[in-house]
Amino acid sequence: GLFQRAIIQSGSALSSWAVNYQPVKYTSMLADKVGCNVLDTVDMVDCLRQKSAKELVEQDIQPARYHVAFGPVIDGDVIPDDPEILMEQGEFLNYDIMLGVNQGEGLKFVEGVVDPEDGVSGSDFDYSVSNFVDNLYGYPEGKDTLRETIKFMYTDWADRDNPETRRKTLVALFTDHQWVEPSVVTADLHARYGSPTYFYAFYH
Repeated sequence: GLFQRAIIQSGSALSSWAVNYQPVKYTSMLADKVGCNVLDTVDMVDCLRQKSAKELVEQDIQPARYHVAFGPVIDGDVIPDDPEILMEQGEFLNYDIMLGVNQGEGLKFVEGVVDPEDGVSGSDFDYSVSNFVDNLYGYPEGKDTLRETIKFMYTDWADRDNPETRRKTLVALFTDHQWVEPSVVTADLHARYGSPTYFYAFYH
């Protein structure tokens, strides 16, 4: 093959933003913005093909939070099934693999609630956790318990009233969920099927 080893940094195919699970929705949104007919799929695709790359990338298409508007799609061919199902079944090339994460990658999802001077307020912390649960888990039974558990686990009880500490723990929450956990699970699944697997973390 072309390669025998791979390095995966900052997330994996199991991150919530790694796969587009609603390609038709976001394609239709893009088509509508550039004046294509969204009622007929064939016409829509033909119209989009006539548009320049510049016009397409200039459109502002916002995905649902923690998801991606344009990315890999489970098409039954290139990606035949959900990546986690494929990994659990051992459906991947048995190559040497190294995975890694960086400290603070979750800042991407905290920037909107961080005050550069004052850190994160208690109310903003609570809202961020609630929004996180609602967007990723919907409205399951026991949602309130899930919210409170996350708040408990990501509160530094020795410094609970410090806005800067709240900022750090909120960054840790998003880093753990969106980068660390998917990478650890990916590493575990590869190792389970005999792939030489290595893991690293960059701290600064």
